[in-house]
Amino acid sequence: MILRMSYLAAAALSMGIYGCGASSVSEPAAQPSPPASSDQDTHGEHDHNEHGDHGEHTQSDMEKMKAELAKLSPTDAASAEKQHFCPVSGEMLGTMGEPIKVEVKGQPVWICCEGCRKRLLENPDKYLAKLQN
Repeated sequence: MILRMSYLAAAALSMGIYGCGASSVSEPAAQPSPPASSDQDTHGEHDHNEHGDHGEHTQSDMEKMKAELAKLSPTDAASAEKQHFCPVSGEMLGTMGEPIKVEVKGQPVWICCEGCRKRLLENPDKYLAKLQN
């Protein structure tokens, strides 16, 4: 028993000193993730590549959002900014172009693109519930 505990302590110590084979170069901090959604993989009826190259970012997502919301009326811009994310895809509003307002059960709901409209309207309660969180 003591031998097993000594072995575990030595293994833990060596992991602390040598790491687990990972590079010693630190990775940049990760961006916060949008809310988890099972729809994010399919993103409505299309994939993420339809909106251009997401790999090269000349602007941050927040800068893209602000620029796109500036195209809306002040009231709509405030509403979309408050909602912040598309309830269907989980994408930050404005990162894929001007967000779209859809009236759902008397409530304005902002979506990131036309591809998310069908799912929103097919299952409004599911996506309205996401906006309540």
